[in-house]
Amino acid sequence: DILVNEVNFPPEDIVFDPNVLTIGTGMEEHANYGVDFINATKTIREQCPYAKISGGISNLSFGFRGVMKIRESIHSVFLHHAILESGMDVGIVNAHEMLSLDEVDPEVRLAAENLVFNKTEDATDVMLELTKKEKAAMEARKNGGAAVEVKKTSWRDLEVKARLEHAL
Repeated sequence: DILVNEVNFPPEDIVFDPNVLTIGTGMEEHANYGVDFINATKTIREQCPYAKISGGISNLSFGFRGVMKIRESIHSVFLHHAILESGMDVGIVNAHEMLSLDEVDPEVRLAAENLVFNKTEDATDVMLELTKKEKAAMEARKNGGAAVEVKKTSWRDLEVKARLEHAL
C-alpha cells in the first residue's frame, strides 16, 4: 500500500524475490521449502496482482550439486508448478541447463514431485538413491563402460525463428 498509494510507485514495477531455499537436505525443517515458496508465490500473486515475482532456482537443488540430471529435473518440476500454477514471472536459471517437463525421466519426475511438494516421508531418500544411480552411470560413461546417453534435441537448440514458432 505504501509504495503504490503513498509514493505513487507503479505496481507493475514492483518485483518480489522471495528466497528459494534448499530441499532434500535430510533436515525435516527444510522439507517444505519448495511447497512453501510455491504457496507464497500464490499469496503474493493474489494480494499484488500487478507485481512481478522472481526467484533464484539453483538454491532449490543445492544438495544435489554435481549431478545435473537430478538438479535439472527438480528445477523443471518446480518451475512448472511455480510458473503455471502459482504465477511466478521470472525464474533465475542457467537456461542451457534446463529440461522441459516432458524431457524428465518419469521415475525422476515422480521423485522430484514428491520432493518439491514434500508428499512422502522418504522423498529425500528416494532422490538420494536416484542420485547415486546417476552418479554411477556418469562414472560408467566417463570410463567408457556404458553407452553414452544421447540427449534429445530440444526446441532450445533450434534457430531463433524456429524457437519463436515453438513459443507461439
